[in-house]
Amino acid sequence: MNYLLISTAVAAIVFCLAFFLRSKREALEENQGQGIGTSDGGLDDLWREHAASSALSGIFSSEDQQFILAQASEQLTALFRRERKRLALRWIERQKFASAAVMRRHREETRSAADLRPSSELLLFFRYGKLRLMFEVLAVSVWLVGPEGLRGLAARAHAVLRGIENIRALGGSKRSVSF
Repeated sequence: MNYLLISTAVAAIVFCLAFFLRSKREALEENQGQGIGTSDGGLDDLWREHAASSALSGIFSSEDQQFILAQASEQLTALFRRERKRLALRWIERQKFASAAVMRRHREETRSAADLRPSSELLLFFRYGKLRLMFEVLAVSVWLVGPEGLRGLAARAHAVLRGIENIRALGGSKRSVSF
């Protein structure tokens, strides 16, 4: 009996993990297909920031879901939930791609830096690790329960990403890293 229970639990975990990785891969492929993060212009950065903020408030909101539940059929509600999850996972993948791009540029710039401060670099590394962990927790949470109600965690992850971008913009001097 215990063997059956354990093997069923292991099979369920493997199935859930495979489904999650498939969903995540689809979101990543969509982002790569659209060439996310290829421009470096200031106006593009402002537009990207505005788009990320408005997407954050829309995707992780429960107001649309309440409206759909009150007005739509079961089939439309299921479609809405599925697409909302897909959008949320796509937003998370975009943010992860943006954070990786920031760190990649930072590594390239600091290779030739003469005034490198190891303590600041270590703090930046830990903050980046925290950000990646937050994105993974957010992705698993979205996959398990949906994006509704996760606006706080998504906003926190977005704020940490903006903080890392601001630290990198300081150019290595007077870096203050706060968690």
